[in-house]
Amino acid sequence: MRTAALPPVVAAVVAVAISGIRRLSPILLESPVALPSAETLSTYLVSARFTAFLLVYGVLFGTALLAGLRDGDASATSTALATGASATVAFLLGSVAVFWYLGPDRGPIVTAVFALGASLGVGIQFAVVAYAGVALGAQRGAGPSPIVP
Repeated sequence: MRTAALPPVVAAVVAVAISGIRRLSPILLESPVALPSAETLSTYLVSARFTAFLLVYGVLFGTALLAGLRDGDASATSTALATGASATVAFLLGSVAVFWYLGPDRGPIVTAVFALGASLGVGIQFAVVAYAGVALGAQRGAGPSPIVP
């Protein structure tokens, strides 16, 4: 059994994107650009959340599924652990960049704990998605299962 290489890389890219998407409203409020109307801003924020959903459950799950289909020897567990670790680190780095841009509203310890907790949550979510994708791909790649009467 070995670790599929592509899902952790995709997870890192998606995690960096999601770290910005989750904090889009403070980014827009703190930026010097003129804000659109409240309805337009709401549309932007909902569209960003939907984009985050598509990135996680479309791109990441699809990549993990293809990794499981292509390589029957890929371990779902080790791939999930690597995916979760890369997503945690990438989300943490993206959050640090966003917090650096926004400036701390809270104390540095509270901000660090918040960023670390959110990063762990994203890492666990991505690990579960990757595990499901690789395991499903490995099961489908093995062929049809016999039907037990």
